[in-house]
Amino acid sequence: MMNYREGIWDSKQYKQSYIDGLETLIEARQREAESKRNAYCKNIFSDGESYREDFRNMLGWPLTDHAPEEIPVPHAVKLADEEGYSIYRMTFPILGGLEMTGLYFEMHGAEKKPLVLVQHGGLGTPEHISGLYGSTTNYNHMLERVIAYGVHAFAPQLLLWKQAQYGVAYDRQAIDARLKRVGSSVTAVELYGLMRILDYFETKDRISSFGMVGLSYGGFYTLYLSALDTRIRSAVSCSFFNTRDQYPWQDWTWFRSAELFDDAEIACLVYPRKLCIEIGTRDELFDAAYGERSYRKILTMCKDVGTDWLTFIPFDGTHEFCKDDAPIKNLIKHLSSGF
Repeated sequence: MMNYREGIWDSKQYKQSYIDGLETLIEARQREAESKRNAYCKNIFSDGESYREDFRNMLGWPLTDHAPEEIPVPHAVKLADEEGYSIYRMTFPILGGLEMTGLYFEMHGAEKKPLVLVQHGGLGTPEHISGLYGSTTNYNHMLERVIAYGVHAFAPQLLLWKQAQYGVAYDRQAIDARLKRVGSSVTAVELYGLMRILDYFETKDRISSFGMVGLSYGGFYTLYLSALDTRIRSAVSCSFFNTRDQYPWQDWTWFRSAELFDDAEIACLVYPRKLCIEIGTRDELFDAAYGERSYRKILTMCKDVGTDWLTFIPFDGTHEFCKDDAPIKNLIKHLSSGF
């Protein structure tokens, strides 16, 4: 039996040294990756479709195979008739046995109108952001404010609901890891689902164009879907835009993604369509300073194409949807006028 003994704290400095070394290694690799990313993205405005293909490949299957022959046929249940619109719960077949659900707010009348995807964030649901429970908390009645301008809206359900509230458990990170092992990701699957939903609505005579707004995780999906799908003509991404080196969440991270696309470069894939980025200056989750730094990078990248397509709004607020309707009004104007 070994005679030597020491206290638990005697090895602390070596463990701390190991952590410090890992941080040094990662930071050096991040700097190298940013340099590679800058060189890689030099033609992003002139060759957007090639970069979109690389973006799809980075995120994974099934975005690499988005060439469906059939339009999904949803199951719809009318929930209510309200003044000026009807509410439906719709369920769309997406892939194999996978279905995606959401709430559709259809305006009355025969006139063609835009449809806006309104995307909840973490722990959110279509029912919550729509005000079906009363309070919408930090969404600030986002969906009700959108449909107040006389447009259709669809609020999809993503794998982000509050588990204890609904009694349906899941592990988003584990599901993402399992999907990545087979060449996919939870983001790729959900973005594909949103694109299939657009495939359906694109066939409807009463819908003229598509826009999207979202908060937090919803801002993430708004930015990514707008970059990928050119049918989104105008978008408002709120309380997400930042830099992934500061917030490398697992489901926002892909192999060597730092060498290809960060938030700034993904935003540039929206060009020449319209994009509004909002960040709260008092956001308690994501430091606005890094979002502002990424915005300055976009300005540098845009020196030859201008920034008429982009609006950046740091607002006096926390992790919430901005209470000013100006971005919504501009989105509706873009969708209605064709710019």
